[in-house]
Amino acid sequence: MSKEEQPYEEVTTGQEQPPKKGLLEEIQEMKASGNTKGKEFKDKIKELEVILGVPQLSPFKTNELDIFEDNLRAMDVTDMMRMAKEVGINPTMDKPRLRESLMKEFKAYTRNNRRNIAPTPSQQMELDPNNPLHAKTLKILRDI
Repeated sequence: MSKEEQPYEEVTTGQEQPPKKGLLEEIQEMKASGNTKGKEFKDKIKELEVILGVPQLSPFKTNELDIFEDNLRAMDVTDMMRMAKEVGINPTMDKPRLRESLMKEFKAYTRNNRRNIAPTPSQQMELDPNNPLHAKTLKILRDI
């Protein structure tokens, strides 16, 4: 082989970046570390909700209580009335009662699905083939 036909040796610059974590992995790490009250966590949850289409599916535009509370603080009375009409509650209330009604309706609407966007993985049971009971179980499972 001549010099031109020989393959080049790979040269590294030392600037390789580790693979970037996905959004779900970042959210799970933040939950595991207990960092769920910060702005960064809320921003990541908002991003995930946009990806999942929650603002189009939910009349409240979110499934997170903290984010909904922030949205309510930023709303004026007419925005609250518009949302109350979408949700199906009486929009002709004063601002404090309207806010309270919207919060109550939000909690009822999201009772079973808050904080369940990214479920935490559960560890599967491992069976040891050296254990006689586990070996028997493995044999039964193989026969099925």
